[in-house]
Amino acid sequence: MPLNPDITTLRFLTIIIALSLCQVAANVLPSASRAQERPSFLSEDASWFWPTNASRYMSSSFGETRAAHFHAAMDIGTWGHEGYAVFASRDGIVHRVAVGPVGYGNVIYLRHDDGTISLYAHLLDFHPRIRSVVDSLRLQNYSFEFDRNMEDYEIRFRRGQQIGWTGSTGVGPPHLHFELRTPEGRPFNPKLAGVYIEDTIPPQFSGLAVEPLSYNSTVNGSPGIYRSRPARRGGRYDFGTLEVSGEVGLAANVFDRANASNNVHAVYELKMYVDDELYFHSRADSFSYDESRQMFIDRVFPILRDERRGYQRLYVRNANTLPFYQDTGHTGRLDLPPGEYAVRIVASDFYGNSTPAHLRLHVTEPDEAQIANRLHFPRGYTDWRTQNGTVSADEPPATLIWHKNWVRPGPGTTEAAGSPEIAIRPLGSFRDEMRIYSSASAGLPLDIADRLELRKGNRAWVLHRIRPEHPVTIYHDGMRISVTFPLDAFFEPVSMGIAGTYPDFTLFPDTEPFRRPATVRILLDEDLRNRGGIGLYRVNPRNGRLSHVSSRTDRDGSMITGTIRAGGSYTIAYDTLAPEISRPDIGKWSHVNRYYATVSVDDDLSGIDYHSAIIHVNGQRGIAEYDPEKKLLIFHHPDFRPQRTNEISVTLSDRAGNTTSRTFTGVRYN
Repeated sequence: MPLNPDITTLRFLTIIIALSLCQVAANVLPSASRAQERPSFLSEDASWFWPTNASRYMSSSFGETRAAHFHAAMDIGTWGHEGYAVFASRDGIVHRVAVGPVGYGNVIYLRHDDGTISLYAHLLDFHPRIRSVVDSLRLQNYSFEFDRNMEDYEIRFRRGQQIGWTGSTGVGPPHLHFELRTPEGRPFNPKLAGVYIEDTIPPQFSGLAVEPLSYNSTVNGSPGIYRSRPARRGGRYDFGTLEVSGEVGLAANVFDRANASNNVHAVYELKMYVDDELYFHSRADSFSYDESRQMFIDRVFPILRDERRGYQRLYVRNANTLPFYQDTGHTGRLDLPPGEYAVRIVASDFYGNSTPAHLRLHVTEPDEAQIANRLHFPRGYTDWRTQNGTVSADEPPATLIWHKNWVRPGPGTTEAAGSPEIAIRPLGSFRDEMRIYSSASAGLPLDIADRLELRKGNRAWVLHRIRPEHPVTIYHDGMRISVTFPLDAFFEPVSMGIAGTYPDFTLFPDTEPFRRPATVRILLDEDLRNRGGIGLYRVNPRNGRLSHVSSRTDRDGSMITGTIRAGGSYTIAYDTLAPEISRPDIGKWSHVNRYYATVSVDDDLSGIDYHSAIIHVNGQRGIAEYDPEKKLLIFHHPDFRPQRTNEISVTLSDRAGNTTSRTFTGVRYN
């Protein structure tokens, strides 16, 4: 929300004094010695002005885990408020400006003489020199979203000059996202440029995850991901002794803090030693935006998906090309001979504060009696289809542990416990169809054929091998449902299947992250056609709530097509209710002599289509800006001056095409 223009005098005095002290500190950054080497593209005399007078509080650090990418910047806290000054960190030209409802929100890119870029995001507003150009271009068609190279306008700022005001556009809560990029456009850690944060606190470990990496691997007898919390003795973290068999990978849940900060940050560097031999070493200096989704394979994806916890893998997946990893002669994957091993994990922050964590591995040979790949030769194809009764695929198989290359029963799911064994049959040549791999306890291979049939009890499902180098379309329910995976849909080969009762479906397993989105097509039966408000929705597995998927129907209404970015369950739903428009308001921004008008907007199912918004105040059309977190539609026009009583008119649609119009009269400006 905008700043309240009626802040008390006492609050103003308190803020002014605090900000004055901050600005004195901001004029000269501390010259503490850097723990890491300065990048070659930065000259030794290049220095950076602290970019805001809001605070010197780092609320988020470079390389932190986000929902779908690495955090590419340093976030600076603004105490939950908007409207603090934002300064040019170095002399530069305005290279690019963008405006939008998500992501960076209002953002300024400055290009400096050495080619580096500094970026200032989530701004409440731009400096008037920038704002006037942006408004003149947007008012040509009243467009909200804007993203343009601005160098032709020759807008330059000197180091320390104000370029805007802090806000919460794009994503909240209020803060300043301060990002630095190399001349090639790669984000890099601002601390490498000497941007200093007082930090004498070493990192802390909160958990360890151990992933089985082969079909016969176990950890403390479990075939799934094993997790433990450390015992802490002084500054030492101890995860005890773990018994493992087969190949495994370790992952650490570890965080850092800075002085006078309650926020947790990403660690800068991780090392793993096995009997004092370095097996893994990562350091978060820089990455490319083309690689940012590799965060999903740098972290343990199932834990990240379910709990939003960023366990950092201490091994390198085959498709991982991030530049974080140093050459140790190992990948970090642990496929050790039987014996006892001492493992030490060292987490360090940028300034060299470090913390070790210890564990011991007791490695044993896999139990040969439990190894899968037991070959069965049924009497014939018919036997396979009928030996367990009716075959069904109306819901995905339960109580299974999935890996990209194998599947196995979960703990306790043995025939003795009442759960039938699972079996895999390659589909292809007649000879392949005669091979069946079955198991009641260990893993079954998924990489033996492009198409497999998986059976569990009287249910069966077809699994398709999806390889990054080939586009693939898979079908379900007589081809009425199809999912097309493009090139590089996944980071590595995976196996996927479709289950469900038309028109609902589940794409399973949901254990591997998508690299690129897939396309869903559903042929609509006659009774589903020509009904308004149809859309594709993803079903939240925890609470059953629906979230709209970008989708459309063809001209004759016979097919709906949508774009999905994850596995899981999907359904068709109908949104026939138009958005609600309420609570008109008119006020004035406290930081500049400019007025605004807002209305609250909401839509329960498909969501607001902000592109459709048209807003007038007192007969004057303005730009309709949308804030999805605050659920506000904001009237913007540089010439807007409210009257004592005003009229606000709004027309708005949702993403299902339902439209509403509302006019508010007598809206007072106080």
